[in-house]
Amino acid sequence: MCADVPFAGRTAERQAIRAALHEGTGILVVGEAGMGRSRLLAEAVPWRESVVRVVGTAPETSFGAFAHLLPGTPDPVNAVNPVGWAAERLAGEVLVVGDAHLLDASSAALAAHLVRHLGVRLAASALAGAPIPGPLLALWKDGILRRLDLGPLSVHETAQLLAGMLGGQVERLTVRRLWHAAQGNPRFLVELVRSGRLSHSGGLWRWQGEIELTDRLRQLIEEAIGEVDEAEREVLEFVAFGLPLDLDALLKLVSAEAAERLERRGLIMVERSAARVRLRHPLYAHVIRTWPGPVRTRHRLAKVIRLRSSDDQEDLQLSAREREVARLASWDLTNREIAELLTVSQRTVGNHLCRIYAKLGVNDRRGLARLLA
Repeated sequence: MCADVPFAGRTAERQAIRAALHEGTGILVVGEAGMGRSRLLAEAVPWRESVVRVVGTAPETSFGAFAHLLPGTPDPVNAVNPVGWAAERLAGEVLVVGDAHLLDASSAALAAHLVRHLGVRLAASALAGAPIPGPLLALWKDGILRRLDLGPLSVHETAQLLAGMLGGQVERLTVRRLWHAAQGNPRFLVELVRSGRLSHSGGLWRWQGEIELTDRLRQLIEEAIGEVDEAEREVLEFVAFGLPLDLDALLKLVSAEAAERLERRGLIMVERSAARVRLRHPLYAHVIRTWPGPVRTRHRLAKVIRLRSSDDQEDLQLSAREREVARLASWDLTNREIAELLTVSQRTVGNHLCRIYAKLGVNDRRGLARLLA
């Protein structure tokens, strides 16, 4: 979370960090991008002279994280033991390391040396799924560092964050909607609020209209997804267009190896009970669906619709054409877009939707999307 955004929740996590430091050990906070790892450390470990703070930024630069604290480079006499030279020039009881997964080898070795040999207590944060530098990983394996996995905000914590940002109470339905859209990710919640779609009436803040991504939120999502190759891109596109997509159906369309890589990276998830594949975060779909052009989009949609299982067909009690229209409408395609894709008139699409809503007991596309999900 940004410094200008009120801190909300995380009471148990703050207590865990403080307890670890009080007991003379240390802690490694691991979480996904946007979960507020750095902000949590700042709140749990107040600023004071005895606290040294560094951030991993340049893995290729020796002592890059500590560069602002070290005078020049070791002279020839100390060159044989640069870690010892650096340790002698640092003073502090607590070392706070942000983005520890980005530490260069020398900085990681220095942090571990301070903990093991000089009794410095360590509070570090790292990105979930990213490799942890060997010296810090060894501290954890030796029981010197505890590990704290930082999950999403709860609905209650989301309500606290929204109320703090907006300066007033937020409608319960709006809280639920924004929590679902952001999946409790504080950074995404902040950007959704900054999109300007909230209005104040009757003493409550309410969300108006559909969820829309700001340019900044879109950029944050792109960064969270990261680099993908062509095979991985294909997997993500099919999953984004088929939310959720049957695992066996997906593996008929894409490379199993690419799907496995994305699962290891945490970009897709498999529901073990139903063997269905989802994106790790629902907002990812909004970005991924913009990747392909019109031809590729139609190709993806057509294949996904044809692969819908017979179980879905029976459960929904819809005709084949109604299932097609229902799925496309649940993705927020307009009647015109659906008509163009299925080569029918907009009036025909509208008639189909009326029957679908009546059969399934929903009133709009949002209700349809929730039901099909």
